[in-house]
Amino acid sequence: MAHVNPIQVQKYLKGVDYPASKAALLEKARSMGADENVCTSLEQLPDEEFETPADVSQAFGALPADTPPSGARRDKPAHDKPAHGHARASREGHKDESRAADTRSSPGSNEFLVQAIQDSMAEIQICELALEKLGNEDAKAFAQSMIDEHGRIGRDLERLAAGRKLDMPRRIRPEQEMTVDELSSLEGRDFEQRWIQYNIDVHERDIKVLQHYAAEEYDPDIRKLARTTADTFGRHLKVAHDVSRKLARV
Repeated sequence: MAHVNPIQVQKYLKGVDYPASKAALLEKARSMGADENVCTSLEQLPDEEFETPADVSQAFGALPADTPPSGARRDKPAHDKPAHGHARASREGHKDESRAADTRSSPGSNEFLVQAIQDSMAEIQICELALEKLGNEDAKAFAQSMIDEHGRIGRDLERLAAGRKLDMPRRIRPEQEMTVDELSSLEGRDFEQRWIQYNIDVHERDIKVLQHYAAEEYDPDIRKLARTTADTFGRHLKVAHDVSRKLARV
């Protein structure tokens, strides 16, 4: 059974009091009406305390890509050759399924697009704040590159969302607003360290989510965007670590 994507799961975990155990996550998900697939995926998480929603998403990213349910029957390979007509029909059936798969979207793909747009909005807002507060030139250059890159990624996401007639988000999510407020209250070295750690954390989390969609999403446009964005975020993460090391030496 393929795991559900982390964004799908998070909507059943709203209101969880972190840190939370796996049992607490399961209880919350069931109380929110999560289906069997979501609950089964949660059961496969490690038995540990999760400090934040991002920790839960990262734990999902560490799970094997495909895990058969306990006791599932594995089909034995057929030893007899199928009749020629049956083989051709089977091949045609697989072609039809492949074509159908390319026109579908996974259940969380619309939510993925909306939340990814908000993530780009938040990154731009936070990095604009960083340009006002940072003194280190390497850090400021990274902040400006994040504004430019996430502006481009946001526009690509909006085009996909518009093609699906989705309502565009007008503001970032409440937890992102809390981060902006927190960063706004900091100055100097406190701001530098919190800001660069934020960038490292969100890029690590988002890479796992993007890799999931690059591998599992039916829609070829979303799959392609997820793959290229995951590669871009990998480069961002490397630069963020470099900047973090430079800031630590100042």
